[in-house]
Amino acid sequence: MPHLVCKKTGNLAQSIMPNIHAPKSSRLAKKRVKRVALLLQSDMAFDRAIAQGIGDYIHSHSGWVVLMDPMTEASMQALKLWAPDGIITSLHLPKIKEITTITDIPMVGFGGYSPQEDGEFGFPIVTSNQEEIGRMAASYFINKGLRNFAFCGGTEKAQWLQERKKGFEDELRKQAYTCSIYEPSDADNNMPSAMISLGAWLDSLPKPTGVFVYFDGWARWVLDACVLRGLQVPQEISVLGVDNDQWLCELSQPRLSSIDPNIETAGYVAAETLNNLMTDTYTGSPITYINPSKVEERDSSNYLAFEDPELAFAVRYIKEHACDPIDPADVLKVTGMSNSTAYRKFMKSIGRSIHSEIQRVQLDRVKELLTTTNLNVTQIGNRSGFDNIRYFTKIFRDDSGMTPTEYRRSKSTPKVDMSD
Repeated sequence: MPHLVCKKTGNLAQSIMPNIHAPKSSRLAKKRVKRVALLLQSDMAFDRAIAQGIGDYIHSHSGWVVLMDPMTEASMQALKLWAPDGIITSLHLPKIKEITTITDIPMVGFGGYSPQEDGEFGFPIVTSNQEEIGRMAASYFINKGLRNFAFCGGTEKAQWLQERKKGFEDELRKQAYTCSIYEPSDADNNMPSAMISLGAWLDSLPKPTGVFVYFDGWARWVLDACVLRGLQVPQEISVLGVDNDQWLCELSQPRLSSIDPNIETAGYVAAETLNNLMTDTYTGSPITYINPSKVEERDSSNYLAFEDPELAFAVRYIKEHACDPIDPADVLKVTGMSNSTAYRKFMKSIGRSIHSEIQRVQLDRVKELLTTTNLNVTQIGNRSGFDNIRYFTKIFRDDSGMTPTEYRRSKSTPKVDMSD
């Protein structure tokens, strides 16, 4: 990849050059402080989470002053008055095309992005791995025992949504499953119209079905449509959104499950990238893709859809006790199944043995603790059911392609303890 270099040579940069007649100590003080313009939509949960990640970076790296006005829309006039050393901007601002004409100030963008649809902006982009979000949703529903699946993209037509949908369908296709797609009309861009068409679509789906909705706002509409149609959630329709917007998820009835796209990490990476640009040390790629962190399970999908009661009990038992730890013999004992019967049922329903399912739950717990706590790797292994740390590290590497420490570094900000 070419090395990206930004030079401050234009009018905006000139306004922030130190006064050559100022005392030397004053000039040195100014050099230590970087003025960074943060351009975002403060009413958007995604943008606020980005800002939190940027704040995490600032707290661990002194020498930044963030310039922003959450009450007004970003403008070129404001940027001239602020005279920033660098800019972090949402790609979805109404004036983004005008903002991207600035070429003399280091800049980093964030948000949904597709090179094919949006073109090249000429500065680094930090964006979500959309296909991985879709794959995570499909795996989640499959592991819940569902065999019917659907995708709701609302009225959004952007390429990033198509990538999210593709990841969902591709992961389902690996296990020979298909997916129903919500096809809205142009009139379904408001809640009353959407309730009618969504309700009819949800009614037509086989039951039970896992419905993956492209973001939390529309997922709430899906839940409302279920209420109006008398459909039980999650017994008949399990609903999963994206963004893990706490406000939307907790106020939904029932509470909405959602994929956490790891937005705070994206904000941290955006800030780190800008700092490297401002110090002429950036050697990264033009686009950085951030993987989602986890599914935040709430009431809208907290249901095991296995028809076999013994299997459903066994899977729930593993989910609740895998990190105690337990082994396959414990599962056979509490369910009363023989080894051959249990193996046949597990392989037929989820494509894994009891041992593999226990290990999957344990590794999911490991990944959660690696990215959300300051516990060291040994402590995390013990809390996830692994007594032998060497064995734990081996199977984690086999599963993820990385050691636990490497995984933590790829997912977390440096405020997390990296020690083993």
